[in-house]
Amino acid sequence: MPSVIGLLEQREARAQGELESWLEVLRQAQEEVATAQKRAERARVAREELVQALAEEGVESGPVPPLEAGAAAEPGGGRADVGFDERPPQWRPGMDEAALSGMYREVFRIVAAAEGAVAGAELARGLGRGDQKNEVEKARHRAYTLEARGWLVRESGGLFRCAPGTSGLVAQVAFPASAERPRPGGG
Repeated sequence: MPSVIGLLEQREARAQGELESWLEVLRQAQEEVATAQKRAERARVAREELVQALAEEGVESGPVPPLEAGAAAEPGGGRADVGFDERPPQWRPGMDEAALSGMYREVFRIVAAAEGAVAGAELARGLGRGDQKNEVEKARHRAYTLEARGWLVRESGGLFRCAPGTSGLVAQVAFPASAERPRPGGG
């Protein structure tokens, strides 16, 4: 009959082996994330420098469609996914919702039209995406991006509202999330 201590030592050794295996997976994943972050940052800086250089030369640079922008940079022709919007610009005084594109604009409109702070599930419903977890996460991700760019602020509990100075920027446009609610400050 094996000893209890011997069985526990075997169990501990197996658990330690699993832990080391998972730590290695985590280390590799962290390296991949760091590499992807560096690549994304380099691409962002390059784009911003190009836009600035074109502006200094007096050349007007409009938004580049996502498929054309990714096609040259990605092996195999780039992303063919539909539904990816150009990242929103950093908010500055004088900017309005016209600076936003696609779902970013719609998320901003939903938050601006709400009477209070808006949760991710409400954003997804306002976008007509339902309550499926992945759709809620897509809407929430857009709101996080808008928060990082100064368009929205996040409150405790993961609720979003317009950042100071941005709430009056939405044109009176009817869309599902605001059909039954008045706009804040709109009377």
